[in-house]
Amino acid sequence: MKSITLLALATTVVAATAGAAGNAPSLLVTRDVYLMGTRATISTYAETRAEGLATLESALTSLEDTEAELSTWRPTSAVSLLNRQPLGEPWFASLRLCRMFTDVWEWQRSTGGAFDPTIGRLLDAWDIHGIGRIPSAAARASALASSGIGHFSFDAPRCTVTRTADATFDVGALGKGEALDRVSITVGDDPWMVNLGGQVSVGGRRPETGVWTVTIADPRHRDRAVVELQIASGSLATSAGSERDLIVEGTRVGHILDPRTGLPVTFDGSVTVWHERGLAADALSTALFVMGPDQGLQWSEARGLAVLYLIPEQGGLRVASTRAFRPLLSQKTTAPE
Repeated sequence: MKSITLLALATTVVAATAGAAGNAPSLLVTRDVYLMGTRATISTYAETRAEGLATLESALTSLEDTEAELSTWRPTSAVSLLNRQPLGEPWFASLRLCRMFTDVWEWQRSTGGAFDPTIGRLLDAWDIHGIGRIPSAAARASALASSGIGHFSFDAPRCTVTRTADATFDVGALGKGEALDRVSITVGDDPWMVNLGGQVSVGGRRPETGVWTVTIADPRHRDRAVVELQIASGSLATSAGSERDLIVEGTRVGHILDPRTGLPVTFDGSVTVWHERGLAADALSTALFVMGPDQGLQWSEARGLAVLYLIPEQGGLRVASTRAFRPLLSQKTTAPE
């Protein structure tokens, strides 16, 4: 692997209008919106602006429906209702939520608990969604005891989830990915791209080039892109600290917690995951950030996953990737060895 000085973190998509022969869609239509607590950019190619806007409206409706179903900020959302379900009483999930929970349980198991969205009590203890706090040892221990997927019983055949303790579900490590997977189903084969607050998914076939150009930012300087990628399908999710981390009583509190210890992750770099499924990319980027570069790269390589770490070292930035990630690197990026 080579050490190179690079460029930012929120993932940026560069999309230029492309001319195409025949009746292939050649007009790039883009819309910027704010939802799921972040800015989203939705793009598609179409033969006319009206057709493009109709496609974007379908994608936006799908995103809004997902937010309404998953948001823990909305008391009427399905997840909020689950979090208030009386202990021991089965909560019935819709078919699409049942599929989502199936994925959640599988990724929690396969990552050894590095990914676990049932840590609402820990997030509350650290006030991660607020101004932040450093909980006492007793408060942290209590929150850790009330967190973890073991406090939920998932019956996949019946599509029920049962809380067995006062634990709560948080979608911060999977909500964007689930939303993007639903957009993929809604939009279908039309060429499209959605950048949802840094997680990017694309589909269809982009006219002329067939690929979308995406840049990954330096985790220390979000305004500087350092790695350029080209993707034709699937989803890219990046997890990092700095931008969303909190400063509490002069101490940096990382916004990503290790579900196994209840402590903020101290890694100050970033990890990017490509996967055909948005939820998988989202969950894996969180799990691999928790694991850190050494364990994460070894774990990912053994499973053939496409993973890239940006690791601050001695004033520079080291790029470390798995073999499966390297075909995504454009010729403008010096690939790690």
